[in-house]
Amino acid sequence: MGRLRALVFTSIGHFTNDGATSFLPVMVDVLSSLRGTTPSEVLVLLSLFYFTSAITSIFVGMRGDATGSPGGLMAVGIGCLGIGLVGFGITLAWASAGGLFTWALVCDVVMGVGSSFYHPLGGSILQTAFGKRATGRALGVNGSMGSAGRSLYPSLFFLLAAGLSYPGSLWFLGAMEVCFALLIWSGLRNAESLKGNGGARPSLRESLSRPMLMLLVVAFVMEAAFFGVTSYTPIFLTTQRGYGVGTLLGAAITALYVTAIPGQPFFGFLADRLDRRAVVAISAIGAGVSVIGFIATTGLLSIALLALFGFFAFTGFPVLLSLASNYAPEGSRALGNSLIWGLGVTAGNSLGPVIVYAMVQGNYSRLGGSFEVMAAMAIASGAAALLIPKRHA
Repeated sequence: MGRLRALVFTSIGHFTNDGATSFLPVMVDVLSSLRGTTPSEVLVLLSLFYFTSAITSIFVGMRGDATGSPGGLMAVGIGCLGIGLVGFGITLAWASAGGLFTWALVCDVVMGVGSSFYHPLGGSILQTAFGKRATGRALGVNGSMGSAGRSLYPSLFFLLAAGLSYPGSLWFLGAMEVCFALLIWSGLRNAESLKGNGGARPSLRESLSRPMLMLLVVAFVMEAAFFGVTSYTPIFLTTQRGYGVGTLLGAAITALYVTAIPGQPFFGFLADRLDRRAVVAISAIGAGVSVIGFIATTGLLSIALLALFGFFAFTGFPVLLSLASNYAPEGSRALGNSLIWGLGVTAGNSLGPVIVYAMVQGNYSRLGGSFEVMAAMAIASGAAALLIPKRHA
């Protein structure tokens, strides 16, 4: 498959995957505000989604390496996201008070499974098509489309809801996901990833080299810090800054995500030019400092610092997967990606809300202090990235 075709169709996949998955905190905030979902139920929905994705991701990566044809699998994941969004719309519209949380859990798990496909498979396609020297730039350009999806979906949801209602907006977005899945299947069904030199594929244990394990831990802590902040940002803005549930909240969340559109290509360029461990450190430390500024200020300056946080934080696809490609054995790129993205990024995402909840204990006035703790974790993870060996050992 040619480079351009691989980049175009994986970018479409990244747009629709990240648009749907990063929209989850807003959707949970809507359930909380309109249907009275409790703080503990919010925690379960946020954490279960990412826990499900983290576990499923390992099997997706192994399957992608075994077949050497990841495109069709990617379409399956996007389709699951669409089904989950439609289910959330049905839950919001018709679920009884007693059954609301149960149905929300089912949709949550379906979307969690769907979200596990894109990153290890899309990364593997691009790593194969572009090679190590241009991997960072390809992942960065591709990642910017994921950021475009993250920035667009919240505002699009609220705009559609004004005419279609909240459930109708979710149904529309779910149908759009299914259409994207069919488009991706048609474009990537012949995509390939490297399967090695014809011998046995490296085992999970062989893929977990010392540098890969250290990178996994750094990614886990860093992403737990990042998502502890982003998962509760809609609730923080609603309850502590008076934004309410509406277009103002959608605009603020868009500001959080939109800066990663130029940020991901920028960090992808750095990953091909500098020591990739240093680029991870810049991302984590910059994000942590930005969060501290966001909490310490109000008004437009606060939103500008929230946007700066997004610029630094949403760089994992080009930065972490570029560094992972230094350590993954030949023939296990999808598995290597799934280890870093599944057990590192996504599992960290599942823990972040738990840490914030443990500090908040249902009292949202404590969110500011909990965000500062998460910022310190991010800064520490950035410093730890510099301790990872530079090459596979």
